[in-house]
Amino acid sequence: MSRIREIIGDLRNRYPGDDFFSSFEDSCRISPEKRGYYRTYNEALTVLDDESWKILKDKALAHYLDHRQGQKKQGFFNQLNEAFAYRYLVKRGFDDVRFIKEGRITSPDIRFFAYNSQSYCEVKTLGISNEEIDRRNSHEVHDGSGYVSLGKGFLNKFSDAVTAARQQIYALGPNGLVYVIVRFDDIALDYYQNYRKQLITFCENQGFDNLFIKIGLRGSKRI
Repeated sequence: MSRIREIIGDLRNRYPGDDFFSSFEDSCRISPEKRGYYRTYNEALTVLDDESWKILKDKALAHYLDHRQGQKKQGFFNQLNEAFAYRYLVKRGFDDVRFIKEGRITSPDIRFFAYNSQSYCEVKTLGISNEEIDRRNSHEVHDGSGYVSLGKGFLNKFSDAVTAARQQIYALGPNGLVYVIVRFDDIALDYYQNYRKQLITFCENQGFDNLFIKIGLRGSKRI
């Protein structure tokens, strides 16, 4: 996990008082699940060209202290998630896939050539809801009835993310792809087929095209 170790080393130097990764090596040895989680990141990061890796690493370091209540380091991991979109574009065979440096104007994350045209990709990550964070922190047993379908709150959040991503792409050009990584509240994905049908219908009704939805970080579920 060379690139994961590299960025953790940089984090320790930049934020010596932060203990989030203080026992990283030991915990990965103890927990196969945690080791697999970071290996998934590393496999995506190793696809990046050196310049793109530097740009993404700088962005992740800059957002390291961006927290969400109940989801520590969310800003940091959201930046790393952009590597999955980069890998997707490379595997699709697009040319000159490169990250774009953050600047004073809002712009997409990645540029690439598709069918001889300059195109852009904006990556958005949608995490679990505040309600799900509260449920998990309560340690109470829930019947799961709230997971059967996607609620209005999620759909509004999804719509806002896609709309914002399209605007960022259009700031540089007319062609592009919105890449969304979604973590549903239903961690077991028991109702994934319901969500899939619901999101396909929702996107068609909203006129959302040139859109790729990756479900979670691990596995091959996508829409």
